[in-house]
Amino acid sequence: MNITRVLLLCMALCLGGMVWAQTGARAKASGDAGNSQPVPVAVGGMLAPDIARIVNHGELVVSMLAADNPPFFSTQKGQLVGTDVDLARLIGKELGVPVRFDRSPKTFDGVAEMVANSQADLGISRLARTLKRGKMVHFSNSYMRLGHALLINRVRFAEMAGDQPLPQVIRNFTGSIGVIANSSWEEFGRRNFPQAKLVSYPTWQDAVNAAIKGEVVAAYRDELEIMQIVNSDPSLALSLRTVTFNDLESPLSIMVGIRDLTLLSFVNEVIAQRAEKPTVSSVLKSIK
Repeated sequence: MNITRVLLLCMALCLGGMVWAQTGARAKASGDAGNSQPVPVAVGGMLAPDIARIVNHGELVVSMLAADNPPFFSTQKGQLVGTDVDLARLIGKELGVPVRFDRSPKTFDGVAEMVANSQADLGISRLARTLKRGKMVHFSNSYMRLGHALLINRVRFAEMAGDQPLPQVIRNFTGSIGVIANSSWEEFGRRNFPQAKLVSYPTWQDAVNAAIKGEVVAAYRDELEIMQIVNSDPSLALSLRTVTFNDLESPLSIMVGIRDLTLLSFVNEVIAQRAEKPTVSSVLKSIK
């Protein structure tokens, strides 16, 4: 064998090794994403790996915010109830397993992070889609849509607006806006009111109290929550006003792990086939 052949053989072996390494890396990445073939389950039959994991485990683990958010989820008479709770239990029923709610997350983002870290199968907690969450979980189809709204302190707003028309002031809002910390409303606030000063509060009630006291010009959340505040205390209409946006909405979705594509499809089908689909009007009636 001459030197030229030896060099050619070495080059071929090196290139082959590189291709093998790249192919192996891709195969490993694909394997890490989960086996795509159905696997047997303890109860008999074959299921997709992500569904089989839940069935074999014997329960559906759902991440949910620690603080109550009626009518979506709250503890009443020792029982967890609400529209989000009902949806989670419906998914568990269709999977044939009971639901265990893990309410350790202290923030809305924490619910999504728990799913991203494979500590829960699903995150159901009045969760809106955000770019931040989209980097670590899959979003299901929307199961409810909520319009955006502001709860405005009349005096503070008048000081800021002067003689300018209301629509112009709202769209070019330069005052302070209270939002819930580590929630979708921080992201929505930055995107929709880029000139405003966002002030984050631990809870929604803290943000509302800040608006009532005039510590911020407005509090920002969905129309359902704003309407509940006004309806619960009509006297607040003397000091507060509301603005609802027809062109801004917050689709609520279930958070699903990035590897659980069959589970995501299954959840979407459960949402699509539900007999009762909640709306703002129906949810408000349930509160009364």
